[in-house]
Amino acid sequence: MRRASTRWRVLRVLRVLAGLVVVEVALGGLVWFLIYPPGPDDPTLSSLDQLFGVLGGGSGLAALWVAIITLRRAPPPSGAGPAPAAQGSAEPERPEPGWPLEQVRDPFHFGLEVHHAIDSPLPDAPPLPVYVPRAHDRALGEVVARAAAGASGIAVLVGGSSTGKTRACWEALAPLRGRELPWRVWHPIDPTRPEAALADLHGIAPYTVVWLNEAQFYLRPDTVGEQVAAGLRELLRDERRGPVLVLATLWPGEWDALTARPAAGPDLHAQARELLDGHDIAVPEAFTGDDLTELAERAATDPRLNQAAGHAVDGRITQYLAGVPVLLDRYAHAPPPTRAVIDAAMDARRLGAGPHLPLAWLAQAAPGYLTDAEWDQTGQGEAWLQRALDYVATPCNGIPGILTCVKPRTSRDLRTDLGGGGAPRAKSGPLYRLADYLDQHGRRYRVGQIPPLEFWDAADAHAHPADLTTLGDAAWARGLYLAASRLFKHATAHGDSVAAVALVEHLRPLHPGDYRPAAWAAAHVALDNPDAVAHLLGRLREAGAEDQVTTLLDRNPAAHATLDNPYMVAHLLEELREAGAEDQVTTLAKRAAAHATLDNPGAVAHLLGRLREAGAEDQVTTLLDRNPAAHATLDNPDAVAHLLGRLREAGAEDQVTTLLDRNPAAHAILNDPYMMAYLISRLREAGAEDQVTTLAKRAATHVALHDPDAVAHLLGRLREAGAEDQVTTLAKRAAAHAPLHDSDGVAYLISRLREAGAEDQFTTLAKRAAAHAPLDNPGAVARLLDGVRMAGAEDQVTTLLNRNPAAHATLDNPYMVAHLLEELREAGAEDQFTTLAKRAATHVALHDPGAVAHLLGRLREAGAEDQFTTLAKRAATHVALDNPFPVAHLLSRLRESGAEDQVTTLLDRNPAAHVALDNPYMVARLLEELREVGAEDQVTVLARRAAAHAPLDNPGAVARLLEGLREARAEDQVTTLAKRAAAHATPDNPSAVARLLDEVRMAGAEDQVALAERLPAAGLFAEFLDIGDHRKRFRFGREPDKSAAPAWGWEDLERPGTRP
Repeated sequence: MRRASTRWRVLRVLRVLAGLVVVEVALGGLVWFLIYPPGPDDPTLSSLDQLFGVLGGGSGLAALWVAIITLRRAPPPSGAGPAPAAQGSAEPERPEPGWPLEQVRDPFHFGLEVHHAIDSPLPDAPPLPVYVPRAHDRALGEVVARAAAGASGIAVLVGGSSTGKTRACWEALAPLRGRELPWRVWHPIDPTRPEAALADLHGIAPYTVVWLNEAQFYLRPDTVGEQVAAGLRELLRDERRGPVLVLATLWPGEWDALTARPAAGPDLHAQARELLDGHDIAVPEAFTGDDLTELAERAATDPRLNQAAGHAVDGRITQYLAGVPVLLDRYAHAPPPTRAVIDAAMDARRLGAGPHLPLAWLAQAAPGYLTDAEWDQTGQGEAWLQRALDYVATPCNGIPGILTCVKPRTSRDLRTDLGGGGAPRAKSGPLYRLADYLDQHGRRYRVGQIPPLEFWDAADAHAHPADLTTLGDAAWARGLYLAASRLFKHATAHGDSVAAVALVEHLRPLHPGDYRPAAWAAAHVALDNPDAVAHLLGRLREAGAEDQVTTLLDRNPAAHATLDNPYMVAHLLEELREAGAEDQVTTLAKRAAAHATLDNPGAVAHLLGRLREAGAEDQVTTLLDRNPAAHATLDNPDAVAHLLGRLREAGAEDQVTTLLDRNPAAHAILNDPYMMAYLISRLREAGAEDQVTTLAKRAATHVALHDPDAVAHLLGRLREAGAEDQVTTLAKRAAAHAPLHDSDGVAYLISRLREAGAEDQFTTLAKRAAAHAPLDNPGAVARLLDGVRMAGAEDQVTTLLNRNPAAHATLDNPYMVAHLLEELREAGAEDQFTTLAKRAATHVALHDPGAVAHLLGRLREAGAEDQFTTLAKRAATHVALDNPFPVAHLLSRLRESGAEDQVTTLLDRNPAAHVALDNPYMVARLLEELREVGAEDQVTVLARRAAAHAPLDNPGAVARLLEGLREARAEDQVTTLAKRAAAHATPDNPSAVARLLDEVRMAGAEDQVALAERLPAAGLFAEFLDIGDHRKRFRFGREPDKSAAPAWGWEDLERPGTRP
């Protein structure tokens, strides 16, 4: 939307303040801030015309007005200022990502992936049923409200299939429609989801909703997923691009995969975890309580709701509305050939394939799921397949069928190969998508099945290249070594570096002297990803594959690696150095120094460090000659500080001066006191006293005070910098305005104020805290009392105690009450201690027996015998018996304290018959304590209940319970539980399964065999190999029929569809 004459563009709409719109506009090499009242009859429009006329732009600013109203924004190139004037005609402007939200009124038309609902008997009913808001909608609404008010945010709805996640996101858009500053919604999918996100993420304007339904497809892919996550994190934290709102949905398993920290090995999803963590909103499987009441009230307005309320099982309303019962019924009653197609689709999805499945794959795989008799009955030709397609694609009750044909895109839209690795993949014909709920159903109910060999051969022939490595991993984890190796080889031919590494790592132990897998990897891996090439190079060196290292280096990866990520470039530089490839080091160093992007100061600093480590001094000079100090963005104080340090280490004083002349102290974002402190330290080291003063003044005056601990840290750095005036300014602000709800932070800040010699501020904050801190939270009061006392503020200790916290503390958390009792004793406040002890003994909440036991211990230690006895009697008589671990803790405390009467009272209530069995760890602990008190009858009761009914989804917990039963000499119950565990325990954790195997082995060899046989299907073939002689017997893997695979070699990978 630029004009050749004026060369203006809207950079961002900053805010609406007091009825005025503030717009940042680039014009004539300068940045202008336009302030005007909003509305179609804007009275300042002629004034703006005059402004541009004076600057040589002429008049007629209707286009500018449209730009402001629709929030069109074209950011300048990274690290650069506004674009220079074009010569001749105007440059075309790339459309802004997404659609105006006002136009997005039908989620189906815009492909937002909201589930269709069952048909309504009313002819004019809207496509979606009346919405029933629940608790997660309120939590989501708070995030949306903050975004509408100007604060960027992200909400991740986590729940099973068809629980209403995407519908909730759709309903949450309503408050953003019809606003003065209009919003857009962006749903990137073309050509693939992560590629589309990366392509346009940099162009996202303020007031945009980023729609990431099934976010795993954006965040799970190796490397690319992390780039998407990093880009989203940067988008959310960049105040200049806000507000934006990211709405994402995930199944629970995908949430766990993206957010769990790895116990060992590479952290593949570090960026995704940082993006998602703390932003999840749980979406329950079922309607309960108030939800059902609200449903009943609204059911009268929509027959579909009424039908769901009357027929849905266990409150699974959303699943019923999405047609789940119909889908499950059709699946259960499908003819064998049709069911084979569905099972193949389920297996493809649960083992790693993307959502769009080639029909050719399913058709070739299906015969392997049929018996000979069933296959013979399908008849001649392909009529069976057409019948199966007719069945699975038939809509039911207005919802799509089991498999839905995916509308083909143009050739431009089709997914392409992983970059640079081979010839384009042949088209696989029609693509089908499995219904979400059946996808999830298959993950649960087919988890114990290994697909037939036909499935893997069909995958090798027809699966998309991007899915081959994941499928190969799944095959290897199930012992299908030959099938996995074929998939890895095929994926490597398409350039997949992860597959190349797997090919080398897996086949080397099988054939130590055969370097053909390494040669294949070296010859075919794509060279554009420097991080992946570095990883493969390291593996080849570790394998001693010197010739293959040479092959890879001869392909000149240094000349082909992309340079857009200096961190990855630095990794490849390091591996090339280790390989002694000096020429390659020089080539890559030259390219990186001459062409690497310069806008990210942290990444440039990292690259600069690696170049210096490589001794590439000429390239260091080249990089410095490109003047990175002039191009680096200045808003991230941590990254700027890092670059400043690297420039000083390199002796680049001119660059240091350039960077400082740009006044980073004036541009740094002030939302993180820790980063402020780091940049101040670096500026001091550079001798930039003026910058230190500027940043110190800004920080002291404007830095956020919501984290007293961080403010205390910044105060320390200001003191070290000798910025006494700023110490005083910040100390005054903190003393007067720091929030008092964070008692730990306030206590730490009080101590730092004293250390800084800010006695007045120390006294002010201590007085505020002592006089006004809330007294209802006993834990917070205890921490504050400790902090004020340790700081030597005796007067404030007295003030706080005079407010009588013992009389005001709530008694719902015995742990916190115990903490406050301890601090009152330390402060010598005996009267307060006695007051609180009496209140607690008679009124403290008893819902947590473990917490009550902890409080009993503190009372006994303090010699408060009367209160101990009172509380012990209450606890033994009234404490809840549902949680076995706290009951065990209470029993232990009563026993150790000699409270025999109370032990008897508690046992008479028969906890063994009442405790929940959902946590076998806790059940085992209670068994142990019942044995300690000699309650053999209780031991027997609990052992029988646990052996027959304890859940089996946690193999480690089941192993601990088996151990507890053995220690209790409950042999019959050991046998019962061992047989249940062998047949039904969820084998999903390698170390926990190993422990369970040991316990089951002690119970009987037959049970261990039964459990062991289930491991390969669960993807735990490595654990299967550790049993008996399995490692020798199954050296070359295992077939789906459980037989040992015959010996095979590299040549067998060259004959797809055949077996050695």
